[in-house]
Amino acid sequence: MPNIIFKNALPRIAAIGCLLFLSSASLVSAQDTFTWNAVFTDYQIDSVQGIRLETHYRTKDFWGGQQQFILRPSYVRKLNNQITLSGGYSFLNTEKQAVFLEEHNLWQQVFYTIPYKKSTFFGWIRAEQRWIENTASDFDFGGRLRFRFGWRKPILGLGKKFEFITFNEVFMLTKSLFPHTFNQNWTFLGFRAVLSPKATLVSGYQRIHQDKQGAILEKNLWSSILFIRL
Repeated sequence: MPNIIFKNALPRIAAIGCLLFLSSASLVSAQDTFTWNAVFTDYQIDSVQGIRLETHYRTKDFWGGQQQFILRPSYVRKLNNQITLSGGYSFLNTEKQAVFLEEHNLWQQVFYTIPYKKSTFFGWIRAEQRWIENTASDFDFGGRLRFRFGWRKPILGLGKKFEFITFNEVFMLTKSLFPHTFNQNWTFLGFRAVLSPKATLVSGYQRIHQDKQGAILEKNLWSSILFIRL
């Protein structure tokens, strides 16, 4: 019966997805508007540990070419039903003033979930150690902390198969390992849909406020992540 209900609700899911897409398009301007598409591939080693490979591709305008590419392998270990630890390496290739520059970073993360009635609060704290290429082909070192807090709730009477999801994430540059300077802020509003037992899609509108030499640069994007379990 749940599968039948889910199949019957697919037109509504598609309609909501289109509505969110069109709504976001009406909110954004032609400038600084792009997409962010990613695939997260998970392999479970046993009941508590696994590995993940993230592949990200961001465009420099909504239908344009590459602005950023990210490859991020990681190790994941589940402590209990609420807390998961992970860590890994990130390779970034980003266009800056018509030149592609690299970043290599190591990161460690604590991810948590807090069930509340029929919804779930979630978030993470992530520490990054970053080696960022500059235009002189040298690398500058810096640290960053990321704090994400989000909430998701089933809608359309489909339980966890289709959920509204939102989060806010603050990025802080560190000094002596402590948060020191604002870097950027992400705000996301969208949906989470279980497509099959091994595939889940999260998609929606994302707003970025980023500090650029003392000035705040605002960006709008449509972000989509496909989670695949092997």
